[in-house]
Amino acid sequence: MRSTSCLVLSAAALLGCGDDIEIPKPRYNDNPVMLWVGDTPDFPICPDGRLDYWDGWADVSMNPQYQNVCGPCACGPAACALPDRMLAHEAPLCAGEGMKIDLAGAADPPGHCAEISSPVPGDAFTAVTLKPPTMADKCHPSKDLNPPPLSGKFARACPWTDEYVTDFKGLACITPEDDGSCRLGFDTRFEFQEKLRDARTCTPCECGEPVGGSCIADVLLFSDARCSNMLASINEVRTEEEICREAHEALPLAAVRVVFAQDEPGTCSPTTDVSLVDGTIESGETRIFCCSSVELVEVIHASADN
Repeated sequence: MRSTSCLVLSAAALLGCGDDIEIPKPRYNDNPVMLWVGDTPDFPICPDGRLDYWDGWADVSMNPQYQNVCGPCACGPAACALPDRMLAHEAPLCAGEGMKIDLAGAADPPGHCAEISSPVPGDAFTAVTLKPPTMADKCHPSKDLNPPPLSGKFARACPWTDEYVTDFKGLACITPEDDGSCRLGFDTRFEFQEKLRDARTCTPCECGEPVGGSCIADVLLFSDARCSNMLASINEVRTEEEICREAHEALPLAAVRVVFAQDEPGTCSPTTDVSLVDGTIESGETRIFCCSSVELVEVIHASADN
């Protein structure tokens, strides 16, 4: 890249550091545009943030090796979840319906001291039913799959700004003559189809039933809101069934801690190996551009002191 001083000329020509680069002035009745052409669909922003641009593509295709495949299917874990509630009973042996105590707050984050909003008085607390931890009944399949990238030539035509000097890296272009030819000075010819949309999607992945894993919880009961006076430690509460525990002291139930003794999620295998491409790209009418062979460049002004 040249670092010496450059001068900005009129719309009819651009002088580049001692080399005269003559660019024919577009005919304004030809709806002149600034045309960016690239190998990837990383379209630039038009000068002045103009949104009335035209996008096109040519020779668009997918990698033949992967053109029908979005990617391999995978399944996340069947996660373990701590017990979400328990029941405090006034009658022995967990008789009666009991008073429901929400444990959701104790599980987020696991193990912290969760104060019970309405403590259970000692004379109304004889036993507790613990709901078991759970394992998710399904695994979630991978969702971050996208169709393979397209290859080809991509174009964006931006409205003409009456100036050649711009940071938009493109060509000055006009429409062809009536016979389809390009006139002298604008004899670089492009043909692009209008880019309507990439309508390709990926077929969904699915997962089989969870297997394996182990979800075991420990539940600690306290008579004070700060979890300093423990009433009972109920260990190895498993997913199979509810557990009833007697309270051996006539003390209130005021707080609880719930932690995982074992947190091993189940695993699932995908029922399909790969996600396939579904749909296609959609193109519109062909448009012809006759362009100057000289790319528009940003002229860098060096200060007079350099």
